[in-house]
Amino acid sequence: MNHSELLRTLSKRLNLHSDDVSNKLSATVNILSMQLIKGNVLTIPQLGTFEVKKRNERISVHPATGKRFLVPPKSVVGFKPVSSLKDKIQEDSADE
Repeated sequence: MNHSELLRTLSKRLNLHSDDVSNKLSATVNILSMQLIKGNVLTIPQLGTFEVKKRNERISVHPATGKRFLVPPKSVVGFKPVSSLKDKIQEDSADE
């Protein structure tokens, strides 16, 4: 599902104009982003938990040349779904 499909689906479900839904979605994403930048953990019921994780620097090897290089440390966003979502996904994939 891409951005426009998400807006269309939300607009139908909420009976709102797509511009209103777009503004609300943008505001939500901005709030979530700001909280992650501050280092806060975000828990959304029935979805999961978002948190920023620190990855340490490490040494990697280029597979073609065998040359070693240092990968710098970085922060990444991690997501852990709630168990009910995991179970629902497992059930749906088992039905296919």
